[in-house]
Amino acid sequence: GMLRYGIPNYRFPRERLQEDLDAILSTGIEVKLNTPVGTEAFNELTNTYDAIFIAIGAHTEKRLNLEGEDSGNVISAVQMLREIGDEKYPDFTGKRVVVVGGGNVAMDCARTAIRSNAKTVSIVYRRRKEDMTALPAEVEGAIAEGIELLTLKAPLRIEADESGNAKALWVQPQIIGRVRGDRPAPRKAAKEEERLECDVILMAVGQDIVSEPFEKAGIPTRRKQLQADAYGKLNRVGVYAGGDCVTGPATVIKAIAAGKTAAANIDEFLGYNHEISVDVDIPEPLLNDKIPCGRVNLAEKESWARKDNFEGIEYTMSDEEALQEASRCLRCDRHGCGVLRGGRQDKW
Repeated sequence: GMLRYGIPNYRFPRERLQEDLDAILSTGIEVKLNTPVGTEAFNELTNTYDAIFIAIGAHTEKRLNLEGEDSGNVISAVQMLREIGDEKYPDFTGKRVVVVGGGNVAMDCARTAIRSNAKTVSIVYRRRKEDMTALPAEVEGAIAEGIELLTLKAPLRIEADESGNAKALWVQPQIIGRVRGDRPAPRKAAKEEERLECDVILMAVGQDIVSEPFEKAGIPTRRKQLQADAYGKLNRVGVYAGGDCVTGPATVIKAIAAGKTAAANIDEFLGYNHEISVDVDIPEPLLNDKIPCGRVNLAEKESWARKDNFEGIEYTMSDEEALQEASRCLRCDRHGCGVLRGGRQDKW
């Protein structure tokens, strides 16, 4: 999924991911590759298997439908990151790259472009830096690697050369306005349009879900998101869903939580009610008060040493740091919600 085809190696090393995948598959799971699932195939699966879990993620791109968006060298962020997942890295040597968007995917694209030998990389965003949905650490990391933020600029159209390849992005300057929802909304500023010359444009304005095959099979959706309940159940008996295809693009930890929830409920639905035993001795929690302690943040390689390769950018914790971080554990397994499931002391 997105762990391989959406997160670059420098953020999450492939070898660590492969270790997890190998461990999971070693339990005897059968994998059927290159198997498209349309409406007919989905209906056949529901008639063949006792339970189904849909975890298709959000693997297609959203479009702004700008004039010239179909020009050459206008590349979808999702498409580029997917190819990188297959070890097909772009070559932007000497190219001026513009990234449109302000989320984590936009930062991934920009930082990937700089590692692909781009001459310059600029991020175009219609709001302010502080309004970006990307994690602050990702934004600061991009800036440290020499990526320029061009904020309060709304894309208007793409200009192409005689060969049909993009050569400039036209933008309309914005002015920040009143707060709508939880952040200020931009509006058109009384300024002239601006022309940003470039050789490559990476569109990172959001991800979408391929929900049509399931909609045709009677699965309810809202804005393409499958409408599963809190237990992961859909409206067909034995069919569950979770992750980005239910919530929309979110975090890895939320997707993992959805998978664990659905797995437990599928197990109960099938009548097994398995219990996962704990085969290690877990020490009893100390009852003394916890002294407040700051979190250990992983150190990163210097920007000059990391921006020309796709190796992991974070250093691991030292023994001292790991011990201190472990000491901050509040033992929620015994004092929090974990108590409701046997405290995770005897079973999961």
